Amino acid sequence: MSPLLGLLLAASIDGGAALRHASALAALGPHPWGSTRNEAAAQYVAAQMRAAGLAEVELQRFERHGIQGTNVVGTLRGPGEELLLVGAHHDTAPGAAGAYDDAGGVGVLLELARVLAAEPSRTRSIVLVSFDGEEAWATGKGTTAGSRAFLERLGPRARSLVAAFVIEMCGWRGGTPALQPIAYADPRTSGGTVVAPGWLVRAALSGSRAAGAPLALGDPYLSWLYQPAVRAFRVRLYGDDVSFLQAGRPALFASDSSFSAFYPDYHKPTDLADRLDPDALARTAQAALGVVRALDRLPPGAAEEPHWFAVFGGVVDWPWLLGMGALSVLPGLWASYGGGALPFAARLLQAAGFGVLLWGHPVPALWVFLLPNLLLPFSRRLWAVLLALAPLVSLVAVGAAAWWRGAVNGVWLAPWQVALGILALVLAFVGRPGRSSVRRSPGRGRGGGPPKRSRR
Repeated sequence: MSPLLGLLLAASIDGGAALRHASALAALGPHPWGSTRNEAAAQYVAAQMRAAGLAEVELQRFERHGIQGTNVVGTLRGPGEELLLVGAHHDTAPGAAGAYDDAGGVGVLLELARVLAAEPSRTRSIVLVSFDGEEAWATGKGTTAGSRAFLERLGPRARSLVAAFVIEMCGWRGGTPALQPIAYADPRTSGGTVVAPGWLVRAALSGSRAAGAPLALGDPYLSWLYQPAVRAFRVRLYGDDVSFLQAGRPALFASDSSFSAFYPDYHKPTDLADRLDPDALARTAQAALGVVRALDRLPPGAAEEPHWFAVFGGVVDWPWLLGMGALSVLPGLWASYGGGALPFAARLLQAAGFGVLLWGHPVPALWVFLLPNLLLPFSRRLWAVLLALAPLVSLVAVGAAAWWRGAVNGVWLAPWQVALGILALVLAFVGRPGRSSVRRSPGRGRGGGPPKRSRR
């Protein structure tokens, strides 16, 4: 084989190789955190990282709640102190072989290790980690034990972590690879949330496009609805990104399960390797490679940048969201001006209530109120009302459907914020639509001339 051909083969993703790795791990059968089989899974991943060309591979032992676990950490050194992390997890839920969750992700991780190890240079060190204990919830011992242990082991060096990109549940031929920027509880505040920063989402979207494997945002069909939904409802789905976000570090995970197409064998004994597809694994791996290359070139971004909205392949930042919200209340104020003190006061109260929600929860607030703010001041016909309320109805519907399936367990908004939202929506219907702000002169008819006398 010529050196050039070998270099080209090394630089290309092999979905078949990712599938072979996933099949080997799934063949172990269920291997939950702390089990003997799970230790065999860690040993397999470590051996394959070394075979992929990583000189530094560590079996990182840890203990949580009396259970032993092992993270597998491979490092590709770069200049400086900055780190870029790529992760997956090798443990399974009890009773599940875990081909999809997450042997497929580990297979992709090992392919990334092989390709990245062959690249001549990098801007910063790339750390490839196969975490243990991601499914710790199944033991009743918390969540994401391995990634939390990894962060503790990093200690002060965690400040050098530019970003963490986690590969979850992938390889299903019926899925579409997508970023999953889910909101999680912020342990530092009461009722607050953490979510992937906007710059990281922007970089992941552009990097995957540049690699020829564009990632969707949340869902291939419901991307716009997905974003307010995961910020309004407490979604139970998570990845190892939660450990990093709750520690104040930028993180994001990707999967090819979504709202509209969720893997049917999730956490079941039927989650076997024959459910996986090499082309599907290759798509996720190619997208992930593009994300890693994009992040390797970027300067570090803000650790926290939670308020953004992804649209048409770009990301709209918080100042623009606030500006859109502020402009949206102007039609209602204009239409109510001159219509009497009560309608104008109601509109001012509506704008204030909406403003409070916009400040704290801009994405759900804009989703629910943008069309009512823009349409209802001009028309109350049935079509306008239905169109104005459609975003709210769709949001409630998807939340109810997710709750029925056990995918959500509440809302992020406090009860007073929900009550304020209802009041602001009711006040959006106050006042006559389309009323001019200029009062008619007394004694003049609709046409501007003198009033007509009625015939006796």
